[in-house]
Order: sequence, then structure tokens, then C-alpha cells
Amino acid sequence: MLKLNSMSRRLIGGLAVGAVAGAVVFVGAGVAQAATASLTLVYSCPFPLIGTQDMSVKIVVADLPDTAVVGRPIPASKVTATATVPANATLGLSLVGAKTVEGTATSQTRFDNAGTPVDVVANLTVAKTNVPSSGTFDTIATGGTPPATFTKAGTTTITVGNFSTTLTPRRADGTTTGLGTFTSNCTLKPNQVTKLYQFTVSAA
Repeated sequence: MLKLNSMSRRLIGGLAVGAVAGAVVFVGAGVAQAATASLTLVYSCPFPLIGTQDMSVKIVVADLPDTAVVGRPIPASKVTATATVPANATLGLSLVGAKTVEGTATSQTRFDNAGTPVDVVANLTVAKTNVPSSGTFDTIATGGTPPATFTKAGTTTITVGNFSTTLTPRRADGTTTGLGTFTSNCTLKPNQVTKLYQFTVSAA
């Protein structure tokens, strides 16, 4: 059996550690790191009883690609939208006896793939939220966009568009209010920066 002195053992041990570290660096270099981007926008939203109101929405999108390749779909992304319901809308909900609100939403998103538009829709679920007696409150919608495939190499940007939400206010006993279930089609207020993210698509 080959016997190793202490210096030889240290040398071999050091080489082994270096090899493992090198393998980790090599493997890590081939893995694209997902990015997260956020944007806060103000929308004009029609509500029953109180008419059109301005509503601020913070949009956070996770699992965005650092890079992409022509013809290869990027993974689905995760979307979280936090909408601050204005005080006037809270008042309208309180007048009909609403204690909670829940529903769904869809958000329009556009990829500008080196001049070619690719439109996708984010489908979201609005979590059941307690309605206060007055003031503003936040609703949180979560969901995501489907995978997208690009046909051109070059700089690709993501911009956020209008959204639509379908809500059901409920009384304390769970029954619906006189508003039933209603849909509000919200449009972006003018003169806002709607660019969320930018990345590069490489040739196949």
C-alpha cells in the first residue's frame, strides 16, 4: 500500500478542493440567473356607484430572464400586483355592506422583440381581502405570464399595459351584496414610464 506523508496528503487534499470549487464555478457559469423587476403605475378604474377613480398598482415580476435565445421559450414569470383601493371605493363597498372582496384579474404585457411586438396576458387571482369601514386598503393579486418565444435576435423590452379585474364583494355571512360580481376595465393614466425590464435575445 502506498503511504503518503503529511505534505503529500495536504497537496492531494488541496487539489481535490480546487477541483470541486472549479466544478462549482463551471456549472454555475452555465446557469442563467432569474431577475426580478418592479414598477408602480396609476390607472383610471370605473367602479359601481362612485364612478371612475384613480388607483395605484405596484407590479412585481419575478423569474425574468437575463438572456434568451431565438426559438427557445423563456420560462413563465411570477406576477404580484398590489392595488391600493381608493377611499371613495371603500365608502361605496361599505354602503352596500361589503366586508370582504375577492376575484380575478388579467394584465396586458408586451414584449418588444427587436421591433416585433409579442403580447402576453398575465392571469391573476385577487386574494380574499377584508374591507375596512373607511380609508384606503390594499388588495394583492398573484399569478403569472405564460412562456414566450422570440423570433429575432436583439434587445427586447417588457412594458406593462392596461388591466381588467372582476371582483365579488361579500357580506359578513358570505352572501353577495347588491353589486353582485362586477368587472372594472382599468386604463393607464397618461405620461407614465411603462417599461418594466430589458434583456437580450441571442441568435440560435
